[in-house]
Amino acid sequence: MSVIVATAACCLPGGMPATAAALTDITGDVRAGHDVRLAGDAVVRLAGGTVTYAGVVSGQGSLTIAGSGRLVLTRDSDFTLPPSRQRQRLVTFNGNHPITRLDDPDLPAIIVEPGATLQYGDGSGTTGQFAHYVPRPGGAWNMLNIRVDGTLDMALHSRVHLGAMSGAGLIDTRRDTWPGVQLAGPHTFAGVYVNGTGFDFGAVDYTTSAPGLKTIVNYGSAIHSAADGQTTLDPADIYSKAYGSDVNYHTWGSGVVRNTGVYSWSDNASLERPTLSDPALDYATVPHSANKRGVNLEGATVEWGDGTTNRFFLPGNADTAYINLHFDGRDRSRLTLNYNGPVTLGTPISGGVYHDTMAAPGQGDVVIAGTPGNAVTFAAPQNYDGSTTIGRGASLRLGDGTAKGDSGLMRGDRYQIIDNGELIVQNTAKPVTLAKISGPGAFTQAGAAAVTLTGALTYTGATTVRQGTLAVTGGSLAASSGVALTGPAARLDLAAGQTVPNLAGTAGTLTFTGSVTLAASASTTFGGQIVGDPHARLVKTGSGTLALTARSRTPGGSWTIRQGALNLASGATTIQSGVSVAAGAALTGAGTVEGTLTNTGAVTPSALTVTGDYVQKPNATLAAAGLIVHGRVTLAGALTAPPSGGTTTVIDNRGTAPVTGTFANLPEGAKVGARVLTYTGGDGNDVVLTAPAGTAPAASGALTRVADGAALTAALHHPATRWTAAAAAAALTAALALVAWRTRRRHGTHRAPS
Repeated sequence: MSVIVATAACCLPGGMPATAAALTDITGDVRAGHDVRLAGDAVVRLAGGTVTYAGVVSGQGSLTIAGSGRLVLTRDSDFTLPPSRQRQRLVTFNGNHPITRLDDPDLPAIIVEPGATLQYGDGSGTTGQFAHYVPRPGGAWNMLNIRVDGTLDMALHSRVHLGAMSGAGLIDTRRDTWPGVQLAGPHTFAGVYVNGTGFDFGAVDYTTSAPGLKTIVNYGSAIHSAADGQTTLDPADIYSKAYGSDVNYHTWGSGVVRNTGVYSWSDNASLERPTLSDPALDYATVPHSANKRGVNLEGATVEWGDGTTNRFFLPGNADTAYINLHFDGRDRSRLTLNYNGPVTLGTPISGGVYHDTMAAPGQGDVVIAGTPGNAVTFAAPQNYDGSTTIGRGASLRLGDGTAKGDSGLMRGDRYQIIDNGELIVQNTAKPVTLAKISGPGAFTQAGAAAVTLTGALTYTGATTVRQGTLAVTGGSLAASSGVALTGPAARLDLAAGQTVPNLAGTAGTLTFTGSVTLAASASTTFGGQIVGDPHARLVKTGSGTLALTARSRTPGGSWTIRQGALNLASGATTIQSGVSVAAGAALTGAGTVEGTLTNTGAVTPSALTVTGDYVQKPNATLAAAGLIVHGRVTLAGALTAPPSGGTTTVIDNRGTAPVTGTFANLPEGAKVGARVLTYTGGDGNDVVLTAPAGTAPAASGALTRVADGAALTAALHHPATRWTAAAAAAALTAALALVAWRTRRRHGTHRAPS
């Protein structure tokens, strides 16, 4: 076989390859199978059909494959660029765990122009490529870079490295051509890469970058790896073309692999332009399971998304995809979801063997990255044994709110939820049990299916129940900043001993057994109902004011206001039990207490009704603002009232028994400011503040209540009283009105005066 030397000018000034017209044409020698020694840049011009080349190219220069047709190599060729055009450097670093990178890549030594196809190997052997390999830790590195604007067809059964890849054409590695391709180095290739069997996109001993890669067609195993301290970024959309194809991950130390594309499948025949005709087919069962795609993390640290997109990496469900988190003997796996908008994971994360994913739990942890707007929904039950972390500014939803989209988390030895954002549960049918929730984030129950919290609840964000039941059977919500029920179908169900901080909301029902504490560090309003069992004890603590506007059904139970204030804010508010107000605490407002009100602190009523007894203890205070009592009245402590004004009924005693006791230092007839206090006012057993005899009626014309008509007559004729005619007439009119009012009241429950 003769040796032909290409002697064309090697390059233009500045080191650029010579133009196509200036290239030495070696087409004839290649067709003839001659060996070729380059002494510059050469070209093979194809004119259709297939040319099989059994020769060898050597020397120095570049080689361009042009025209149309296919050039098949059956032997390995080894040549280099001229030294004047060699600038790239292989750098090995990281000490005992060496990592190699390529700096300042050379210009391509192999160029496949549009329309041309270069085929490495004939599919039956291990040879047939253009390359110049040098040894490096972990394998050999090809120093010949390649530009593919046409097609590179890989039909080799050997480990191949293509150097630094560029161009925008098609690189096609065939099926069953193990062990595959090492994609080491920096690549500007922006075309389509077909993985017929396997590739290594990054490794523990070299770096890979391909920022312009748009499309990967996957028939086999797309293996992604990262060395210690390195991040391997794959931006491509990956299209599965065969059942059994998968994406596998390996990392070392602090290495990370990041995908920013979408791993879907293609239902057309094109390799150059793979597409999916309907995105819904990612979730549908199709013949031969052609859309079944898998992901295996082998002790790897992986990120999907980079916080700049919400195109989710793996659209699918349990029928069309699987995710396995494995322990590789050294590290557990870690999967981070980092998006800037809503995404849905419809696939269970588990840990079995390939498609048999549910055969074992996943061995790893999941992170929802703290990117604002990162709203991740799990629409399938999850089967991994580790922690779930929700970053600040992000949210995780368990359940997508549809009948088939319920979710949940496996609770194993390593299970915990670190909530720095918001955890939302919105299952429609499947109940969820959660525990070990920590962090400053919030928790929301938003689904019709019940959620049970069982313990170790230390999260400090807000707790919200929008609908359905949130049952707390263990631990406590005490660390939460507040609990709100915001819908009529919302229900908070508490076991005995629970604490509810800063209860608020417009509707819903709080149910509990035994003793429950309402802790209010702030002032809040709750418009829902409170329902306790017959042995219920409810304690209000905290310096804030809790305002209630609805009915509380706690028959047989009791309420204690230990700290702060309880405000019965509406006339319709009812506490269906007795209430005790502790020293330093207060009961205010209107509404009804259906039991005994024991006051050791302060009561400030405004038309507040007590159907049982009112007992005021020493050192307690009652504000003269209108208290209605149907049982017995026992007084001690203080009365606070404005020093002047018209008649005020302090206690409208509608029971039959007279008042027992008096306010401290205020006997019958005592002066309170400009008024007189009586314990036998009204119908004879009311506590009333009234202007003293001889005081002119208020300018407002308000009725002055006195004990009876005789007292009024005596007042009119008292020597100290100097009435004008007009005043006397007004007093007479008032007296007649009083008689009519007294007549009506005596038909009620009040006893007649003695």
